[in-house]
Amino acid sequence: MAPSLSPTSDSNPTTSPQNHTSNEMHSQMEEMQEQPMDPDWSELHRDMLLVIFDKIKTVEVLKSACTCKSWRMVSREPECWRRIDMTNHGYKSGAFLLIDPTMLAIDLSQGRVEEFSIEAFGDDNLLRYLCDRTSVLKCLRLISCYFISEKGLAATIKKQPKLEEIQIAFGPFSNKVTEIVGMEAPQLKRFKFNALCMYPITGEVDEEDLSFDVAALGIAKTMHQLRHLQLTYNSITNRGIKAILEGCPHLETLDIRGCCNVSMDYDMWALCARLTCLRQPNDSLDDYEFRDKLDDSGWHIDSVHGGSDYTDDGCIYESKSSNYDDASTDEN
Repeated sequence: MAPSLSPTSDSNPTTSPQNHTSNEMHSQMEEMQEQPMDPDWSELHRDMLLVIFDKIKTVEVLKSACTCKSWRMVSREPECWRRIDMTNHGYKSGAFLLIDPTMLAIDLSQGRVEEFSIEAFGDDNLLRYLCDRTSVLKCLRLISCYFISEKGLAATIKKQPKLEEIQIAFGPFSNKVTEIVGMEAPQLKRFKFNALCMYPITGEVDEEDLSFDVAALGIAKTMHQLRHLQLTYNSITNRGIKAILEGCPHLETLDIRGCCNVSMDYDMWALCARLTCLRQPNDSLDDYEFRDKLDDSGWHIDSVHGGSDYTDDGCIYESKSSNYDDASTDEN
């Protein structure tokens, strides 16, 4: 009788050294496929890059243009420069170095800038440069721009018929600037005026004294299409609030945080009843965009401790930008 042959380990195809090596390689390949590979950022689609560039600051877009050729090509498209945002840039004493990059961004837009925001630099010449190259501006934000004059601001607004939103924070502007803005932009829908400082009333005020409500009266007189108003840390009184509500019949939201001369009594509540949103003088400042500029007492640091155009007591010097070329603002 022939002996039975039982399979040995060498004859088992599943355990042979050759198949063992093959299985190990297959397992490694599967692991490699499961592990994400480092993306090639230079291959990002144009539309995706445009979305990314729209979400970051202008300075970062300019830096990104140096990354690779494909990014540089996309960064030259006018679509990237509809919004020029030169705020929160981290520069302090050297902010003037941003003038040339800002002018470059304006040029790259090919006249399509719709939003223009600068902080801690810029003058009338920069605004003229902007107006010479675009007339479709919808939003203008000037933050701590101590070398822009009221006359230069007025000339800029006058040349931008589509302006719907303006923000003026700090800088060398008086409360009378609200009337100047309103006269040149009667179509304004949103206005933010973050005052230099707030002067509390310490005694009785003469009913004929309108000095505390200059900003409010300017708004009421000229901004009849206004929908949203932020008037923080202003010396405005109840009389000013009443004037605004009467002069701005379409007003929906009002932010008067820090305006301690306003008393929210029964009459004031009745006047504000039609508003969809009211931020009262003592409301929280946690979401206030300039919260970091307030000292412990709630005063704006720029106005109390002296800024570029201020003495120690908060009085305004004549701005260096006051030597404005009258001829440049006249219409041809």
